[in-house]
Amino acid sequence: MSDVSVDAAGLVFAPLDPTHRDLLHGWLRADHVQRWWGIEGPVEATASYIDLIRAMDHQRGWIVSDAAGPFAYVETYVVSGDPLADHYAVEPGDRGLHLMVGEVDRMGTPASRALAVSILTGLIAEPGATRVVCEPNVRNERMLRFCASLGAEQRAEFVFGPKTAALLAWDPDTIAANWPDAAADAVRRGRRWDAMDGASR
Repeated sequence: MSDVSVDAAGLVFAPLDPTHRDLLHGWLRADHVQRWWGIEGPVEATASYIDLIRAMDHQRGWIVSDAAGPFAYVETYVVSGDPLADHYAVEPGDRGLHLMVGEVDRMGTPASRALAVSILTGLIAEPGATRVVCEPNVRNERMLRFCASLGAEQRAEFVFGPKTAALLAWDPDTIAANWPDAAADAVRRGRRWDAMDGASR
């Protein structure tokens, strides 16, 4: 898949590939990321993680850049194909996201908010999408506040692997009401972020 230029904010989502190994490894080792993502080990471990994500049928990884360069990593996925589906009443059209702002000086900036808006409006524009969800650690107060500021509603808490997760959700009406122009633009562009085969488990 070619690079995907997302919106007027100038964000570009590059599909994750092996050339991103060193960049992603540096982010994963940063203090503000490592405690929440928990991917440890040498650069070879990051290479293996990239291979894992690229092999998935239900999930995609993206390196996100703007005019100042790469600053974030995002995973978008079809929830029905993910272990998360075992922990709540999943709908067939649920789309999920994982978001990491790798460059610490870009956290809490307009760039990080523009990134989140691009993901939310892009995912809800997917054919058949009915809701967008994420599942941060309940201890990640910064992420919880950030999502709440974007209109997320907390629907549940549950043990999910090594963490207790908060299930956060955005419905289409919330996304359209908060960002009508971006939502309409996403529909016009007809992006297929998660046009995946084998999504159902």
